[in-house]
Amino acid sequence: MRGYGERRGRGIKRLLIISLLPIILIVISYVIYKVFLIPPPMLKGTDEFKFLSAEKTIVLEGENIRDIEINIRQGSRVITILKDRPSRAEVSYKLNIKPEELGLHDGRAKTEIKAKSGVIKKIQLSVETIVDTVPPEVSIVSSPQAVKPGQAASSRFRVKGAESVYLQFGDFRFKAIPYPSRKKADIARAHNKDEYIIIFPVPYSLPKDTVFYVVAEDRAGNRTIKALATKVKSQRFRSSRITISDEFLKRVVYPLLDKNDSDTPVKDFVTVNEKWRERDVGRLYEIGQRSVPKRLWDGRFIQMRNSKVMARFGDLRTYYYNGRAVSRSVHLGYDLASTAQAPVEASNSGVVVYAGDMGIYGNTIIIDHGLGVMSLYGHLSQILVDKGQKVKKGEIIGRTGSTGFAGGDHLHFGILVQGIEVSPLYWWDQQWVRNHILDVIEGGV
Repeated sequence: MRGYGERRGRGIKRLLIISLLPIILIVISYVIYKVFLIPPPMLKGTDEFKFLSAEKTIVLEGENIRDIEINIRQGSRVITILKDRPSRAEVSYKLNIKPEELGLHDGRAKTEIKAKSGVIKKIQLSVETIVDTVPPEVSIVSSPQAVKPGQAASSRFRVKGAESVYLQFGDFRFKAIPYPSRKKADIARAHNKDEYIIIFPVPYSLPKDTVFYVVAEDRAGNRTIKALATKVKSQRFRSSRITISDEFLKRVVYPLLDKNDSDTPVKDFVTVNEKWRERDVGRLYEIGQRSVPKRLWDGRFIQMRNSKVMARFGDLRTYYYNGRAVSRSVHLGYDLASTAQAPVEASNSGVVVYAGDMGIYGNTIIIDHGLGVMSLYGHLSQILVDKGQKVKKGEIIGRTGSTGFAGGDHLHFGILVQGIEVSPLYWWDQQWVRNHILDVIEGGV
């Protein structure tokens, strides 16, 4: 009987072990997963804690986080700004931090970040933090009283405690540069970046109620905004009516689209006149952002020798085909005509930043004159310079032609300021260049 009882007990134990084995395996697997196989926590956006401004919003994106805690330590103070046990695999936190309300003072602090997804899978960061709640100081040294669409203008600002300074109006934002005075007495001031200048465009379609703002930001994100007293005056531009001939379509439009005939002449014309124009204007804007931060030009810009003005800046053109208006455009330069394949001079000294095909402008040269100012030469039959080449005012750089979207041999001449075409008429005027540009950027005002 005793042997039977022992055998029966051992059998029961085996059955119990066998029945518990799946549970044991599940527990072991769970432990292995939690300890070794669970994905590590991930947290993006922690670099934003390096600087804390008077008010800063920090967005953190996390994955695989079971626990998270963020503290800011300054001296003996420890301030908890986040503590959470998220239930989702992906989490997002938007933290609005106001150091003064938290009892933090300007100076150094330390942000301690802890996050974990398992027993051994965790993040532990210590971010050196600078609390800076003092915004930059900005004063406007010089700005124009009034501007007209199609003009350019310049301003000078005195700024302290800023990392970046820019001019903003409408959808535009242009970076100002440290004051590049040539006067020895101003070298230290320029090196300290206390003063900034900017040459900015006034686009042809700019509304009269536009307000120009100078914005200064420091490395912590504090911002100071001041409005210029500059007003936008009205400016009337000419309108013209242009009839599109089948001959023009066959000779100019179709070849641009790699065609020699078309069943959709109006559609093809609109493609080049509107879509290509929009694309190429965008390309000019991108090129204009790469101007060198120093002046390369000297005095006024020169008009092509022995040339006659055929079209002006701002001309509003309405195109008709078979008596019906089919498209419109605004001419953003001056068309200058002389003899066929006439020599084209560099309007001022600078560096060639583009030499090649530019869609509606055809064979094109763009010269950077520095400080955001460039000149454009379109529809050329020949390009006689290379990208990167330095040129002097009056140097022959190409010859006129009818390449691109041109009906005859001429030069499309444009002035770009910050990548936006403005009227060359002002830049041909020595007195205007002196009064409105050079006196400001050289400190004569």
